[in-house]
Amino acid sequence: MSPTPSPYGLRPAHPEDRLLLSRFLNNTAYSHRHLDWREPLEWLGRQPFVILEKNHEVQAILSCPAEPQEVGWVRIFAAGGNLSPAWAWNMLFERALSTLSAAPVKPTLVSLSLQDWYTDMLLANRFTHHQDIVVLAYDDPPPAVLQLGDGLVVREMHTPDLPAVVAVDNLAFESIWRMSEDDITRAYEKSTHKTVALLDDQIVGYQMSALSGFSAHLARLAVSPAFQHRRIGYRLLQELLEHFINLQGTWGVTLNTQDTNYASLALYQKVGFRLTGERFPVFVHPY
Repeated sequence: MSPTPSPYGLRPAHPEDRLLLSRFLNNTAYSHRHLDWREPLEWLGRQPFVILEKNHEVQAILSCPAEPQEVGWVRIFAAGGNLSPAWAWNMLFERALSTLSAAPVKPTLVSLSLQDWYTDMLLANRFTHHQDIVVLAYDDPPPAVLQLGDGLVVREMHTPDLPAVVAVDNLAFESIWRMSEDDITRAYEKSTHKTVALLDDQIVGYQMSALSGFSAHLARLAVSPAFQHRRIGYRLLQELLEHFINLQGTWGVTLNTQDTNYASLALYQKVGFRLTGERFPVFVHPY
């Protein structure tokens, strides 16, 4: 007698699953979503994006495609309330690892955690703590404009600037935090205030930030390593604070950075940002 087939099955998600998965996500008991420039379902069509089904009904999903190709963040994990999230994760994760391992460039697999149950699950699956994301806030008048006297110009960012912005970004950040050209473009399109810093007509730094209600959030700031320690980051920060607080009338500005990024922390605190006490761990999987 042949064994009874399992009612559970795994399959890749496809763009035509958008409505099905949208309904599922509205009723999940457990959900982790990466802090991303894209909505989770925008990753449909990019693998690994795996669906766990029972009798053709969605039970859980996991998406962790590589973007850029050197790093794959867990973009979304969600499970319904009628099964163990740890069991669902194990089913999905095995398939996702197989897909990532077969890629021409094996990406580093990384996940941010915003909830204790998710942290526990990552640790149980050999993820190791890499660093923490910390939150800083600014709610004072903008600092005085710096008189640098070295020809530095800060101006609005434009679409033709994006290739140079990508180059600065990839030089300034460690591999897991670098953004692809596509992600930089999405960030540019969704930001409400974005500027570049130029020396001798060369883009050497940039920032992207967005207004949200009565506050603003600095999403990205980078200075090319060859031009650091010249107060370029300070000047970019001063300009965005002037824009949001004096011109837009917001109550303040928030930002996130890594607790191991000591240079950035020193810069932000020198300008007047204060640590809020919020922190979120980042984990790496040693597959």
